[in-house]
Amino acid sequence: MTGTGRGGPRVAVVTQHRDAGGMSESVVRGFEALGVDVTLVRYGGLTRELRRYGGRASGLIYDVATEAVRPLSDALLVRELARLKPDLALFIKTDELTAAAYRAIKLVTKARVAAFHPDDPFNTGRRVLLKRRGGPAHRRAGVQLRQADVYLTWSEDLVRRARAAGAREVHYVPFACDPELHPRVEPSEVPDELKAEVVFIGTWDPDRERWLAALAALDGVDFALWGWSWDTHCKDPALLKAWRRRALMGREMSQAVAGGAVHVNILRAQNKHAHNMRTFEIPCAGGFMLHERSAEAAALFPVGEACDDFATPEELCVKVRRYLADPAARARIAEAGYRVARSHTYTDWAERVLTLTLGA
Repeated sequence: MTGTGRGGPRVAVVTQHRDAGGMSESVVRGFEALGVDVTLVRYGGLTRELRRYGGRASGLIYDVATEAVRPLSDALLVRELARLKPDLALFIKTDELTAAAYRAIKLVTKARVAAFHPDDPFNTGRRVLLKRRGGPAHRRAGVQLRQADVYLTWSEDLVRRARAAGAREVHYVPFACDPELHPRVEPSEVPDELKAEVVFIGTWDPDRERWLAALAALDGVDFALWGWSWDTHCKDPALLKAWRRRALMGREMSQAVAGGAVHVNILRAQNKHAHNMRTFEIPCAGGFMLHERSAEAAALFPVGEACDDFATPEELCVKVRRYLADPAARARIAEAGYRVARSHTYTDWAERVLTLTLGA
């Protein structure tokens, strides 16, 4: 647990142990920049140890074991929040808690409870024999949605669905950027291995493979593909050749942005018609972004001004060729995108959350 003590409302940001270096730490930095007394509370240390020794391969046995220690994990969290007595307990995902745990937190802290789920809380996956497949949300994500005093989500569609599912109060709060995590770096700071004409950074999924296969087939284009699971799932030989065998995060991602001419952002199924974290990360690091067409993304980053977009693999390839041949247009749009991104930092995000939850 980490914290600051500079006055104002007291906020506890609750995150999962495995989220080290993720969105929660950016959120904490945002509150700190506002002078808020904020503490990062990590939940689920016991289940983390089970994962370390049992692993996901244990399937149903692992699920049973994690549920067996759940009451203790919940009790430890309630005790820590009772000690901190925050005005706001803000959950970033951390969607495994029982309804009883949320009620206990409210009882002992008198805090407002808010939740922001960075994935689709309705996509809980399914069990096939002894293994759970798909779905980034826990099966109790709906409990969090209904127990939170204020539920925050990055998608207008999820706002409507959350209300229909029984959320008490729901607000649309887009993702944001963290200039400390993704700074704009100078081209001279980019190692050769992170340089390419066209770049995609992200985990494999079937849609992304379909879109990027057309791009990888373009003659004479230096294409770099970074991310997890391409080796285990991708079937396209050209994409496997472009894959750089690992993911990029933080400053290394910023270096890849500085070392690339065109950065492609393809939305996963849960983000279709909305946006994702990369929507802010690429322009925050100073990159020119080609974004899958989306009304919500265009409302944040106007098309032709702060990014450009595409609706088909064919249009993606046409625009890649166009912008590789027009560095002046790339630079103009990238600079505008940078300014837009820097007007949506996690400091701004934290300020909006305080207004929506505490009226501060």
